[in-house]
Amino acid sequence: MTDIFTEVDEGVRQEKLASWWIRWRPFIYGAVAALVGSVAINEFILKPQAASARAARALELENAVKALEDGQYEEAEAAFRAIVESKSKLAPLAAHYLAQTQLEGRGDAVAAAETLAAIGGTEGGPYERLALLKAAYFRADTLSLSELEVTLGALVSEDSALGALARELVAAKAYAEGDIARARTEYNRLKFDAAAPAGVVQRAEIALDAIPLPPETAPETIAPDEAPAEEPQETGQ
Repeated sequence: MTDIFTEVDEGVRQEKLASWWIRWRPFIYGAVAALVGSVAINEFILKPQAASARAARALELENAVKALEDGQYEEAEAAFRAIVESKSKLAPLAAHYLAQTQLEGRGDAVAAAETLAAIGGTEGGPYERLALLKAAYFRADTLSLSELEVTLGALVSEDSALGALARELVAAKAYAEGDIARARTEYNRLKFDAAAPAGVVQRAEIALDAIPLPPETAPETIAPDEAPAEEPQETGQ
């Protein structure tokens, strides 16, 4: 009898499963079809399109660099600007070339600095941080030492090659403003900075040899009228 009841229960379960499958089968097929379709679109349409767009953008950058090297500055500037405005992953690199084109082609350091400042920042990647440093170099002559430090921001304290270059710029600006003590302090730090490139260390050593030591306070001299009077010497009679 137990076997009969077991067979009946199994039959009921199979019947329920069959009715459930009949009811929900269209939705399951639809979900599977949508999943397969989305994977197919991504693999066979979107990915190839994205790869094709990246290849086209890279070719545009390559052609723009070639125009720059050939001295075709107007053509190069237009091409670099288009890539920068596209906001693609190549935009930061194109901005560096755009600034170079503006400087070489038109001698416009102000425009070059603005181009670099627009993408520069300490929170970005290497191209963004390098752009911040280069923009500060272009503007160093028009900024005070305190303004220059504000422009460089956290880059000055960054333990990296770019940070060392930023500190070198601060040292040079301090010397230009006549702050000999600050300049020598910064160059001394660079001389022993493990993150500083060899060229920075070498320039720091040269600067320390060339920059005179800050004048020490001269010892006070006693004015003639303030000199103590000589006591009369006793002579024996």
